[in-house]
Amino acid sequence: MKYTNYILGLCLGTMLVVTSCETLDIELTDNPNALSPSQADPGFFLNAIQVDFAYWVHSMGDRTGELTRINYMSGRNYDNIYSPDSWNGLWSSAYRGMLEDIRLMNLIAEERGLQFEIGMGKVFQSYIMLTLVDQFGSVPYSEALQGSEGNLNPISDDGASIYSAAIALLDSAVADFNAGSLASSSNDFFYGGNSSKWIKAANSIKKKALLNTGDTAGYNAISNYITTAADDFEFQWGTNQATPDTRHPLYRSNYTNTGGGEYQSNWLMFSMINGHAGNTDPRIPYYYYRQVPETPGFDSAGNEEVLECGLAGYYVPPQLRGDDTPFCAPTNSANKPASGYWGRDHGNDNGTPPDGFLRTLRGTYPAGGKFDDSSFGGQVLGAGERGAGITPIMLSSWMHFMNAEVAVTTGGDPTAETLTALTQALDKTDDLGGDTLTTADRDAYVAAFTSDWNAAGSTAEKLDMWATEYFISMVGNGIDAYNSYRRNGYPRSLQPNVEPDPGSYPTTQYFPANFVNTNSNATQRTSKSDRVFWNASGATNLK
Repeated sequence: MKYTNYILGLCLGTMLVVTSCETLDIELTDNPNALSPSQADPGFFLNAIQVDFAYWVHSMGDRTGELTRINYMSGRNYDNIYSPDSWNGLWSSAYRGMLEDIRLMNLIAEERGLQFEIGMGKVFQSYIMLTLVDQFGSVPYSEALQGSEGNLNPISDDGASIYSAAIALLDSAVADFNAGSLASSSNDFFYGGNSSKWIKAANSIKKKALLNTGDTAGYNAISNYITTAADDFEFQWGTNQATPDTRHPLYRSNYTNTGGGEYQSNWLMFSMINGHAGNTDPRIPYYYYRQVPETPGFDSAGNEEVLECGLAGYYVPPQLRGDDTPFCAPTNSANKPASGYWGRDHGNDNGTPPDGFLRTLRGTYPAGGKFDDSSFGGQVLGAGERGAGITPIMLSSWMHFMNAEVAVTTGGDPTAETLTALTQALDKTDDLGGDTLTTADRDAYVAAFTSDWNAAGSTAEKLDMWATEYFISMVGNGIDAYNSYRRNGYPRSLQPNVEPDPGSYPTTQYFPANFVNTNSNATQRTSKSDRVFWNASGATNLK
């Protein structure tokens, strides 16, 4: 891929655009040395947009993954996590960054008839706007990016109208991909200029939007979408450490010279360790790397310095005393040993002990880290796949999980689509390195899942299993997990917050401070219990 070579072109493109804006009030004629925006290469804009988009999706997916226990979340009070200030960077990256770059790129691309590049921009723009609505509800759209026209206080559009506009953009993008091809001067970091794959990606994003709105007829009417891993919409990171740093963001935080800088979700590891019908999920050595063979207080003597909650007699909150949830480590007295897996519980906001070379790290998938071959050793910068991971955006397995949900809501049987989704998710796991996940191991796990599925006493129990596997497949981007959980409330087995009364689960987020503090038409919401338009009648059992 060409990502690692993008930086020089990006810098040159930026110089061209900046130079075009440099005029002095005392000039009486046009500066003959200045370049106009039309003389810039839209490929330079496209490079920046694609990389910024990957970072943005990763960051949004990281936070939503925390809320759905795919990732560890620090914070005992839901109202205090993700303050208005904490959203400033993502908000600016969306509006002042990518959306503005798309607007500028289009000015040039339209003059040159570069329909393919315009189509790519529309896919990015639609995904960004859908995600902003999913997080915040009503946000600026129709009056956004009009600062040069004197509108510094854009009004917010209602979420439903933005969804309609984003869906129309996706339809328009499909037409663009059918009408043109990628210019030789442009880079496509996702599909290498393959229009058929881009069309499937656009249609897949449209399907997820229609699922959120409950339009199952419209959802089922789309047949040309991502159904196999060959068409997965994902960003491939590189291994460069600097100039530019192209490594997966999760690799950077896990593999450092001072040890791991991130804790893993005890709930997700707990779910994978226990698996189904006595079979541990075979993906776990790809998802996680254990730096030690034993977890203090569970497989060996307690160690107050590094894992205080593992000490005998340590207080266990009532909501975490059941056999169906972990506490302190990804296990409990009724389940398998922790075996060196070492994470944190949902909401734990304790300080950081000297456990950087002890805690569990990200593995090969999706972070490009180290495969867990039971070698057990402290890992540093450069270990494993050196950061050559992926940020998934829309995967075939996710589409089949969504198909299963639609089957349930329309009175059908979700079994076939769920099993297809699970099989594809398992098959994808070894794509980034490590030992080959054998067909025998895959089939054994699918058979174990099927056994538990057939033994389930209700549709609700099956949906718990469906949602758990769906969430496991979404490691690397929890945006759609957050949407799914708010839609239907599954899985019900999500680990409760360590705080007995953490407040209401956030069904939306506070608006960014840099939006409400600088826009006279913006007002901060008073509660995170507001609901986005498509979730007005969503699940109420969220925790």
